[in-house]
Amino acid sequence: MSMKTHETFLLILCITALIVACSGHDSWPPETSGPNLPVRYCDIQKGDKDKTVIGYVFVDTLAVNWMLPNLMKGSHLYRPNLSNLRKAEVILQKEYPTILEKQAYDKEGYLFQEGGLRNYARQYAFLKGPKGENYVFVNFVLLKTADLEDKEYPAYDQDDSTVLPPLPPLLNPMSRSFQFPLDGGDVYWRAMLDLDNEKVLWVSVKGHD
Repeated sequence: MSMKTHETFLLILCITALIVACSGHDSWPPETSGPNLPVRYCDIQKGDKDKTVIGYVFVDTLAVNWMLPNLMKGSHLYRPNLSNLRKAEVILQKEYPTILEKQAYDKEGYLFQEGGLRNYARQYAFLKGPKGENYVFVNFVLLKTADLEDKEYPAYDQDDSTVLPPLPPLLNPMSRSFQFPLDGGDVYWRAMLDLDNEKVLWVSVKGHD
């Protein structure tokens, strides 16, 4: 192998390694038992070591397609990378004070839970518009009411006389069922983000825009 060929080979090897390293840095962590992608604090804040799951990116079209016409006509669901997710969170963090100023109280007088965005679990649907536009629909569910672990509740046999422990509180399953309530005060709220123009298009609390 000539010196020039050797140098070319090393250059190609270095570029390949760089591409692999960069793509790995932006790849999703191992998935849970559900079909959708878990989001952790460390996913949305690179320096954060907290690996607590706070939500899911929905890539299961069966769970989301039914509501797409109501969100963005002609759009389709796509699988984002972590950069897309972080960009969405940067927009939310930036716009959250304005959201609070405009929507802290909805028409029924409900107040967003104190403590900000970290009080809420998320469900993300990344949407591609008919002209290639990039949007994100985000559901927010109060953490203490959210099931982020795919819990399976025990089945009760009415013919069994065994004394059973009380049922745990009924929680909102976040990994499989896309939440779309029209009530619930500040336990639920939602926002539509324009990723291309880095802005919030609308926010809805308790079904009110």
